[in-house]
Amino acid sequence: MYIGEILTHDDYQLTVEDTIGYALDRMNELHVHQLPVINQTELLGVIHEEDLLSAHNDNQSLSSLFVSLRFVYLFEDQHIFDALQYTSVHQLDLVPVLDKDKMYVGVVTLSELSKAINVTLGNDNSGAIIVLEVGKNDVAFSHVAHIVESENMRILNMSLRNIEESTKTEITIKVDKQNISALIASFWRFDYTVKATFNDGNQHSDIKDRYDILMNYLNL
Repeated sequence: MYIGEILTHDDYQLTVEDTIGYALDRMNELHVHQLPVINQTELLGVIHEEDLLSAHNDNQSLSSLFVSLRFVYLFEDQHIFDALQYTSVHQLDLVPVLDKDKMYVGVVTLSELSKAINVTLGNDNSGAIIVLEVGKNDVAFSHVAHIVESENMRILNMSLRNIEESTKTEITIKVDKQNISALIASFWRFDYTVKATFNDGNQHSDIKDRYDILMNYLNL
């Protein structure tokens, strides 16, 4: 999913003629700590709440804080994962978005970004989550996918996380079924370590689920 698909075109922008007091009021209304400052369709930068609060006169225009503007932005054809990383690195509530001609077209907010990430990761679909632990040199997505498909299930999302100070890697898989007993048994047959399972809608504890699956597997 691209940033341009989740743009917010509402009145999030300020101009250099706006006062410091007005900018603070807008941030309070919008529940953000930064806002872009523009000149028609040109992005001049982003003003932060802390810079506004350090000013001595709320009636001054934002032009008096021009040197405090921070030039941060993303392009509308970038992926939403870029926005996720960018907001985290720069600690932003929103990011100004430019088109290919570097003209301001709107902002991407954390709220809209969270919704988009949720959809991209398949979290809006019911299913179960399995966390595998494998050696860093043993990661084989194609083999994992083959095992899942052999149990007539579909992968909604699969991600990788290297465990710090370890030779192990976590593979987190979300599948489209809630009953994953047979799938877990299949992973065990191929010597995968099933580190954790999270079965949507199941009220039993994860430990009990895995114990029951193990007993059934040993009785095969």
